[in-house]
Amino acid sequence: MNTGQMMITMAAMILLSTVILSVNKNALTNSSSMAKNKYQIMAVSLGTALLEEAFGKSFDATTAINPFTGEADRANKLNDLTNYNSLGPNNLERLRREFNDFDDYNGYVDSAISASIDSTASLLQQKNGLIRSGDISEIFKIESKVYYVDPSASVNLNKVTYRTWHKRMDVFITSCAAYNFLDLDTVKLSKVYSYYYF
Repeated sequence: MNTGQMMITMAAMILLSTVILSVNKNALTNSSSMAKNKYQIMAVSLGTALLEEAFGKSFDATTAINPFTGEADRANKLNDLTNYNSLGPNNLERLRREFNDFDDYNGYVDSAISASIDSTASLLQQKNGLIRSGDISEIFKIESKVYYVDPSASVNLNKVTYRTWHKRMDVFITSCAAYNFLDLDTVKLSKVYSYYYF
């Protein structure tokens, strides 16, 4: 081979190496974006599931189904509803499955375990030394708040300190401290539940 052919071969190798590095970099970027999107979708799904579960319950403790009669009582006036500073589960409602009305979810805190969401994330965390084999690792922290809102007082449906026929639930999903699976600091979902009686 002469010098010209050697130069062309070296240039071709440099060009090929550059193309291979570029393709690998793009593949890694796409994989990372797909993983982050996956966890964002999981966070939204967890929040939506909690909201939908809460909306399947009665509006208030006074309108919940009576276990003895099987019928729901009606609230005819605002004073029949739970006071704004007493929203949340009562002493008999310690577990989520025992909640029977919407505002029982006020102050609810839970976490999603990695093994139940994605076993590959758990294995990856073990490999990187973030958790020891056998430890339970939490990926997401889920919190909810329920409060009264007054649509006539604010377009933003801000919290009010009096009873109304409307309650708002905010669900916050955050990545646990050891892992930052979400680009955003917190995923927040909100929904308003209104009570109408005839």
